[in-house]
Amino acid sequence: MISRVAEQCFWMARYLERVENTSRVLEVNRTLLLDFHVPVEQQWKPLLIISGIHDYKEEPTAENIQEYMTWDRDNPFSIISSLFWARENARIIREVISGEMWERLNYYHLWMQGTAGREAYDSNRHEFYAQVRRINQLIHGIADTTMSHGDPWEFFKLGTYLERASQTARVMDVKYHTMLPKMEDIGTPIDNAHWVAILMSCSGYEPFHKKPRQSPIDPGSAVAEFLIFDEQFPRSIKRCLWECEGAATAAAGNPIGRAATLAEKSISDLLAWLEARTISTIVREGLHESLTHVVDTVHTIGDAINATFFAAEVIPLRKEPTQSQDGKTQTQTLGTLTQTQK
Repeated sequence: MISRVAEQCFWMARYLERVENTSRVLEVNRTLLLDFHVPVEQQWKPLLIISGIHDYKEEPTAENIQEYMTWDRDNPFSIISSLFWARENARIIREVISGEMWERLNYYHLWMQGTAGREAYDSNRHEFYAQVRRINQLIHGIADTTMSHGDPWEFFKLGTYLERASQTARVMDVKYHTMLPKMEDIGTPIDNAHWVAILMSCSGYEPFHKKPRQSPIDPGSAVAEFLIFDEQFPRSIKRCLWECEGAATAAAGNPIGRAATLAEKSISDLLAWLEARTISTIVREGLHESLTHVVDTVHTIGDAINATFFAAEVIPLRKEPTQSQDGKTQTQTLGTLTQTQK
């Protein structure tokens, strides 16, 4: 499998995952603000910070932010931009994805680019964001059941779960840290509502409440423990990193005695860091500091994946001595273009 195809599988998955995450946090934030009073400066700005946007020039009102994060083609993190780039990556690698997957992704793209998506947005905002999530989940289901589960699939999984790990950490860190209530508000209904909003932003509300717990724990610590450490929830940081590790190992091949690639080592290092901690340790060290470490390390893992699997390295020309038929030493110019295995 050539590195170009691998990279486009990886980024197609990341952009698709980003579309779903953005639609979910926009919808959850709308719902939260209907039920609770939140200071104006803390209502919509956190959604920009989740996406790493720190230079937004307009006033961060509900309509401005939703328009910007949904329809602005110049915003690389908006739903329409992320979907465009997911579709563009898929278009280039149509030979390795299924026809059904391409048809649905292309339909999804045209729905957003045309009038139908805009009309749905203007008439019923809740239903629009729900439809975006449903279509995205449909594409993932089609991919799972119609793509061959070879190297392209492993890179698709790697992109999906790496993006999920990053988004879960960002949502937990920014959405709560920025909207942190006063000390006297901790444990009150609005504090609990913030944690519920975080669960819903990560699609974890039902799985969290269905999971039995042996001992009582305060809501904040319980939610944080679930979203960081739960081994079964598909959006917890730990589970996402497990999936990344498996996909990276499968993509690299696993002959006996093979040394771990830089990508595998980077992922296993972060997993080891998590394994050495409990939620009590995380809270004691600082939830914000711990989640910032996760986000920064995920960026490092992304760089390691690029260096291991995608980046081309040109080997300079070199002179190799050869032996001619008459016994005289000659030189032969050798030059190769290799793919650095990430």
